[in-house]
Amino acid sequence: MSFPWDALMHFGLGQLRLSSRDFWQLSLPEIRALNQSIRGGRRAPSRDVLNTLMRAFPDGGS
Repeated sequence: MSFPWDALMHFGLGQLRLSSRDFWQLSLPEIRALNQSIRGGRRAPSRDVLNTLMRAFPDGGS
């Protein structure tokens, strides 16, 4: 089984309209994240979850 370069290039260059320079600088995890965001993969956390995380991990001063 070979890697689906044609499909990947169609997505990055065709659908996302990335320049070839920008496309080839992306890592595979970055391309996967772009694909998931377009296809409704991961959703942003709810406000309650975000507030909980902000309390657990506050930004600290130096």
